Amino acid sequence: MDPVVRDILEVALSEFANYGFEGTRIEAIAARMATSKRMIYYHFGSKEKLYDAVLSYAYDLVSSGAEHPGDIDTLPPLEALLALAGSAFDSFNRHPDFIRLTLQENLRGAPVVSASEAIRRINQGNLAGIARQLRRGQAEGSMRQDLEPLDVYITFVGLCSYHIAARPAYKALFDTDFFSPQVRARRRASICAALSGYVRASAAAT
Repeated sequence: MDPVVRDILEVALSEFANYGFEGTRIEAIAARMATSKRMIYYHFGSKEKLYDAVLSYAYDLVSSGAEHPGDIDTLPPLEALLALAGSAFDSFNRHPDFIRLTLQENLRGAPVVSASEAIRRINQGNLAGIARQLRRGQAEGSMRQDLEPLDVYITFVGLCSYHIAARPAYKALFDTDFFSPQVRARRRASICAALSGYVRASAAAT
């Protein structure tokens, strides 16, 4: 990617995440880059097209940042599922602006996400990976038979992202910063424990 384009996308990601589409000004992006509005419009054409590009860039950034240990299908199913959840947690924490950006997009009714085949492919691929681990776990009897992949996906994505979305409130209410290494590690472990309890075959009887 052209370094200038990447720099524009990085700064625009921060601005759109913090101020939303309506609140973001091209002038503010240009000022943070010490460049001109004309240069931004040269590369992207309009604020709307820049926003579209930023969303696609953000989803690619988070997806490419998700690291799995080798061939995840060689792991036991539960261990593989927890690796997927842990990877999502780590990626979200590396890119907190992604969480804020997607919240802003949802407040608008998700028009760009709804129209983007590329973003759909990324998320459908994530869901397919979870479904594969659930099928493996159900086949060997270690996971509940009544699990729906989308329910599991939404459960761990929500758990892995909420502390980022609510960080200012939790900091103010409880004087706790979920971005501190100790608190972050504790939160990651608690999410994996909750997910494990949810999907295990024994959980169906409780």
